[in-house]
Amino acid sequence: MSTRATITVADDRESFDLYQHHDGYPEGPHGLVRHIAMARRLAWDLPRFEAADFSAAVIAVLKDRGGSTYLTQDAEAHTDRSYHYRIQSIRENCVTRVMLTICRPACDRTQGDIEMFHGEIPEAVAKFQAIGETANQPREYQILMTAEGSLWRAHEEISALCGERPDPDTQQVYGDIEDASRDLAALRYHLEHNDPWRTLAHSEKALTRVREANETPIVGLPTVEVKLAMDAHRRFQRDLSTDMEISEK
Repeated sequence: MSTRATITVADDRESFDLYQHHDGYPEGPHGLVRHIAMARRLAWDLPRFEAADFSAAVIAVLKDRGGSTYLTQDAEAHTDRSYHYRIQSIRENCVTRVMLTICRPACDRTQGDIEMFHGEIPEAVAKFQAIGETANQPREYQILMTAEGSLWRAHEEISALCGERPDPDTQQVYGDIEDASRDLAALRYHLEHNDPWRTLAHSEKALTRVREANETPIVGLPTVEVKLAMDAHRRFQRDLSTDMEISEK
């Protein structure tokens, strides 16, 4: 969707304005709130926050082709925008917090923008349901996304507790979390781009058609192996459904 938006990223020294040509709405897995949350992983770990660094992280997440995301000199100049996002750090009680404000233009353009949200990024993710589309994904993918989110939250909590000067043990924990996050990201990329279970399902159907079309069995086809693998995969998915039903009760 061609929903235009502008983004301002600011710290106590400077600010940068970005213009997003499409998908500028806050809601859902493809909206800007989720992309801003994803940018947190590419920027400095808190308590360090730099507007230039975070702006680059946002661009790295959003820029998918020519003409999609721009630097701009003045966010206010883009009168075609449907939303404006302001990302700014604040320092309270020795803790750095990243605040997100989302506004939309008033019907009367002579009036100021209408504030839709003000709070921390995780709160915006919850409010606008800015999470990945995992409901229809295999259980392996859902577990992976849960693990990634847990690592991210653990990193946030440790950063909040340790402040600006973590001890060597905490630094090692940071490194372990980052290594695990990179491994999980690589695995997620593999699942998203190769989808081995869908390929296996197609193979199962193709082998079934070959078997049904030939009265004489064809030697060497991995029919049994593919069937066993798919049966195991289906049991794994059913186990997830059972676990969810039990937890709901």
